[in-house]
Amino acid sequence: MNKTTTSSNYLTWLISIRQALTHKTALSYGLPLILLIVLHKPIEEVTSLLIVTPVLSKVASTDIDNIIFWLIAVYLLLLFLSRIISFVPSAKAFLIQVIISLIYLYYRHYQDVWILHPLKGHQDIYYTDIIIEIAFLNAILLIRQLFAKKPLIAGKGFDDDSSLGKQKPDLLGYEPYVQSLATRVEQSRPEKAIAIGINGRWGSGKTSFFDLLKRKMVTSPIIVIDFNPWNSLSPNAIIKDFFDTVQRATRPYHSQLPKLLDTYTDKLISLHSEGWGKFAKELKSVILPEQSLNDLYDQINKEIKAIDRKIIIYIDDLDRLDKEEIAEVIRLIRNTASFSNTFFIVAYDRDYVLTAIKAMNAFNHNHFLEKIFQIEVNLPYFDPAIIQRKLADLLKAYYSEDYHENIEKEIVGTPSAYPNYFEGWIETLRDVTRLSNGIKLNLDMLLTEVVFSEFVRLEILRLKYPSVYEAFYRRSGTFLHISDKHNGTDGYQLKTISDKRGEPFYLTNEHSEFELFVQQNASRLSVEQHEIAPIIDLIDGLFGVSMLTARFRSHLSVVHPSRFELYFSYSVLEGKLSEAEFLKAIESDFPQLKTQIDEWNREKLNFEVLRRFLQIKTFKNRKRFETTVEGIFYFARQPDNDAQYGFENRQLADLLSDDKKRISKQFYDGKSDEYATFLRRLLDGATSPYSFDSTFLEHLNKSSDDSFPIHKQERLKIVQKLFYDYTQNFKAWDYNLWHLYHACSYKEWTPTGGSVYRSDTIYPVEANQIMIATITKHIDAFLPVIIDFPPFVNDHMYISGIIKTIFGSYEAFGDFLNNLDTSSSVAVKEFDEFYRQLATQNFEKAVPFEFTVIKVVNRGQVN
Repeated sequence: MNKTTTSSNYLTWLISIRQALTHKTALSYGLPLILLIVLHKPIEEVTSLLIVTPVLSKVASTDIDNIIFWLIAVYLLLLFLSRIISFVPSAKAFLIQVIISLIYLYYRHYQDVWILHPLKGHQDIYYTDIIIEIAFLNAILLIRQLFAKKPLIAGKGFDDDSSLGKQKPDLLGYEPYVQSLATRVEQSRPEKAIAIGINGRWGSGKTSFFDLLKRKMVTSPIIVIDFNPWNSLSPNAIIKDFFDTVQRATRPYHSQLPKLLDTYTDKLISLHSEGWGKFAKELKSVILPEQSLNDLYDQINKEIKAIDRKIIIYIDDLDRLDKEEIAEVIRLIRNTASFSNTFFIVAYDRDYVLTAIKAMNAFNHNHFLEKIFQIEVNLPYFDPAIIQRKLADLLKAYYSEDYHENIEKEIVGTPSAYPNYFEGWIETLRDVTRLSNGIKLNLDMLLTEVVFSEFVRLEILRLKYPSVYEAFYRRSGTFLHISDKHNGTDGYQLKTISDKRGEPFYLTNEHSEFELFVQQNASRLSVEQHEIAPIIDLIDGLFGVSMLTARFRSHLSVVHPSRFELYFSYSVLEGKLSEAEFLKAIESDFPQLKTQIDEWNREKLNFEVLRRFLQIKTFKNRKRFETTVEGIFYFARQPDNDAQYGFENRQLADLLSDDKKRISKQFYDGKSDEYATFLRRLLDGATSPYSFDSTFLEHLNKSSDDSFPIHKQERLKIVQKLFYDYTQNFKAWDYNLWHLYHACSYKEWTPTGGSVYRSDTIYPVEANQIMIATITKHIDAFLPVIIDFPPFVNDHMYISGIIKTIFGSYEAFGDFLNNLDTSSSVAVKEFDEFYRQLATQNFEKAVPFEFTVIKVVNRGQVN
């Protein structure tokens, strides 16, 4: 350690002692204590005269006084217990109590000056011992307060906007610049104050720049003064508060300077006084002549030189003040406080200050600051990567680790993808803090419900332009339309302008209704003209026609009408499916998923659940796979009118396909039979009216792809069984019976050359036999449904062509009718007559016929 450093440390140590001895607290408590020790005899006499003799000496050791003592003691104890949970005791009050207690104990045990009375029957306890109880209980409260303080968990609350202080690292890269400035300040010894302006936008780190500068000059012989003019209530208060602050800072270095500064302050304030205040000052100056303002200034300047220390005055947030207050601070810097060896380092937003100066004096206002500040430091713009890294770190400290990868990718980016939507929006650490707090507050209930990057974009808009954000949501029907309808993946896109309304604003036909609205209402929305384009780009990045269409976006995307409201409500709305609830359900076991599906059905969320099931493409493990598939089958079998809710057959077939043993290798150790057994168990659980299962099996049986683990012949038997089971519980010849019959059909694919195939639809003999048996049992219900009318004709009829599919030909159907026992069926006899008339036309033409027994309804063709 060199001599210079040792000398500097020695001076710093001496100054610290001087400051401690002249501190307000030391003077407030130390001097009275010294006086008490020195003048204890007179104080004893006064205390005896005022307290002991007229009050304490009157206390007698009686039962009544004992009761009063214990009541007071219990009251104090109860008061203590009521404060033990959440109460902050006064350390200053406790210090006074300790001093009083020590004095009391001294006189109680070592002096007989005062006569104190013990409790009746308790010679060791005095009535005045209440003083000790008060101090003891408050000591417990204070100790508890000191040890009960728990540090906040980093990142779990709101992020503050604090500067670097003494410890935080310099993330912005200001340190080399600060070092250069500090060196020049240390090497300067001006006759008049030097003013250094630190210009930067709000939130750009001006206070942190101050903190770094203080760190660099911590060992220099300087007096550091922090003055915050925005705490003052008026221009006059700024003057007084400023010189009061300077007085406190210089008191350890000079005995007369504080008094001079006080007089100087009164002089300055009197210049601004009006009315009686000004008159009184002038009258006083006539009666008692005072030094002139200039004389006081010169004397103060002389004494400051004598201190031989640089005075560095930091004035932060000049841009928080109004125009009169800004003018007063500038006057202090330029004239009234422009002392020798003094440096004013002032932080402000230059544009704001110039606007305030212009409001007071428009002449040459752009160059006004050049007269005030000898040097102006323009804070450099931040590296966007630093800003994004800071935001990511704040969010990662708040959210659990399983969300960190998403935050890193969407905020910082990856080597192959960079999130450029931050550019021009988040430029300062204050922006980072505000955005971080907004995300933490608004995303908490939607963490698994939204696309993180899309939510952040909208949160940026809300942060910067809340009026635009609200208008976009409230008028979404005006700005957006639904496009790209595909398997339930319809999505919102910006409406484009197709007329000439945009021409006054130089819009083209490709521009949107939203852009036109912002252009027309920019002033009302508090948007400057140059800010419109970034706003439009931000929204276009979400809803623009050039973006990926809805079916390629995440199922949680804001473009989906079912998710749109969530991004603006900050909670899952009633009538909307919760993504977190859905994921929890499919990650549980099937009984729990089944219960949840029942609950969703009661809440009328069928379409939302269907849409969400359709979006599942991959699975974590076998349990998740089987639970989800069971859930799909259970959901699709739920009743919907006279059928079942159903599912999208092609997508379900793709999901369950075992092409190249995709599923069996992944979840069943390559055992296709084990996978097929699982699917058989599922199909065995089919419930009436079997519409979902039969439709799905029909899709499989008519597909040219046969990668389903259960082969076609077995699938045909399953669907035929469903058809047979339904006919055994026959109630009416309904649509579903026809549907089940057709579901029994399948296709045979025959190559015709190249990659072209011909398909032939075949109805198995077994299905026809089931249908014929059902017709035989319910002939009277069957006949009305096969009587058809030609289009737009009501008086001619014929027999439906489905008869040829079931029986092979109309003639075979006739033979079937002839072999029926028609003795009890009048309807068959009437139909037989109609059949014979059609036979005369070879069943090719409709014939007129008047049914009297059979009730015929023109319902269209049965097929």
